[in-house]
Amino acid sequence: MGWILDIFVVLIIGYVIYSNAKRGFNKVIAFGVGYLVMTILASVIASAAAPAFYDGVARDSNINALMTANDHVQFEKVFAQAINAQNYGFTASENSVKRVLEKYDQGSFDDRLYQYVRSNTADIGVGKAQFSQLMLDTFIECYGKELGERVPEYVIASFTKNAKEDPEIARDIMRTYYDTRKSNYDRAEMIEKQFSESATTEVLQIFMYLILFSMFMVLAAVIATMLQNKIFFNITRGADRVMGGIVGLLEAGSLLVLLTLIVRLIVVLGAGKFMFFNDDDLNNSFIFSILYRNLRILL
Repeated sequence: MGWILDIFVVLIIGYVIYSNAKRGFNKVIAFGVGYLVMTILASVIASAAAPAFYDGVARDSNINALMTANDHVQFEKVFAQAINAQNYGFTASENSVKRVLEKYDQGSFDDRLYQYVRSNTADIGVGKAQFSQLMLDTFIECYGKELGERVPEYVIASFTKNAKEDPEIARDIMRTYYDTRKSNYDRAEMIEKQFSESATTEVLQIFMYLILFSMFMVLAAVIATMLQNKIFFNITRGADRVMGGIVGLLEAGSLLVLLTLIVRLIVVLGAGKFMFFNDDDLNNSFIFSILYRNLRILL
């Protein structure tokens, strides 16, 4: 997919520059400036409005969904099942695992579960690192499943990616979950800040940009049409075409920003599961990857 997007980038740049050069500087300057101004304006407004819109509309909905997930998750059950599936020579009960997990202030949950298993068998037959990885994978699968029934796919993808990269995330969540000083709202709020806020705000920002860009470009086209016959620079025909091509770079830049944001929106909403529309494939492209990696500068 990366090479296809690279071709799109080249075609967009080539066509827009050729088209503008053919029409000439005097006819395209108003449109070029309009594209540039409206692109910047849409970006600035979307960047400022998206966080406020998230706080005012989406945040509470996400927290309520996370609170519901926290009410339904049964960590002691899934951890007991995971331990028993390893056939360590004893049966871990849900109540005993729950008592271990409730000691949130006595080390990480995977360390405590390891000591619990060791205390119930002479030889666990597995290293501590391997056991911890098993518990971390169990946590990600268990909690991810609960989230999957209540939050958007991109929030689950953010949770899974970050939890796999940083084991301390799972430990922090488990510590907070069993901390009796924390309310269910406190737990949900912590998780929302880690996985939901950034991803949801990005989606809102891109949506706002696309809507604003479309609206502004209609306005810019109307104004440019009114001005294009009233603006005239006394330059040679050759200079007129060369400068028209340069103005085309402005329009091409705006269109490439638009293309990059649309692709990013597909990646986020699809949680990277759509064929070719994932970070790894896109970052392996030759030209488009430059735009994709610098998305925060574009938006």
